Amino acid sequence: MYFKKKLIESTITYYSNLADNLISSYETADMSNLHTFLLSNLVPNSKVIDIGFGSARDLAFLRDKGFDIWGIDPVQKFVDYAKKRFPNIENHFFKTSLPYLEISKDLQYSFDAVILIAVWMHLPKNTYENAIKRLCTLLRPHGKIIISYSITPRKGETERYFENVDSNLLQNLFEVHGCVKVSSITNEDGLSEREITWITEAYSYDKP
Repeated sequence: MYFKKKLIESTITYYSNLADNLISSYETADMSNLHTFLLSNLVPNSKVIDIGFGSARDLAFLRDKGFDIWGIDPVQKFVDYAKKRFPNIENHFFKTSLPYLEISKDLQYSFDAVILIAVWMHLPKNTYENAIKRLCTLLRPHGKIIISYSITPRKGETERYFENVDSNLLQNLFEVHGCVKVSSITNEDGLSEREITWITEAYSYDKP
């Protein structure tokens, strides 16, 4: 338990130390494939929470399309940036992290969709089940979980933890908790200088 906590903490520290530079970088990425996928899997004007939102780039896109946006990130600088970016809904952004999301009980079972972009590969496999359980407590019946993770090994990385995601294990665990995969895409990275391949999957939470 202590070891996996340290792995997650070291990754959060990395993003905290580089937050200002990362915000600028994230905003330059071509996210057209991801954004098209989001729109094809989300109910228009629905309530969406982004876990690990970073610069809030994807939330800004969704807000422009009429969605009710909320966000969670473990990096305080990212949370502060989102509050400044969306000053009239600054109470929609919280600092906490997976696998144990500490948010108000008033928000449980209230979202139509949960999205996690470039988050899952930072979680140790032994946290998957607890993380999935927690995600399901955020969703209304028949809500969606949309998850995007890299499948390219990150050589030479020492400050961030990267897990080689087992897609079959992940799908099986989602199914155990009532989430059925309904759509997926594979695409290259939105930053042209990085040779990284991403998988994005949409799951429908079908427990009544």
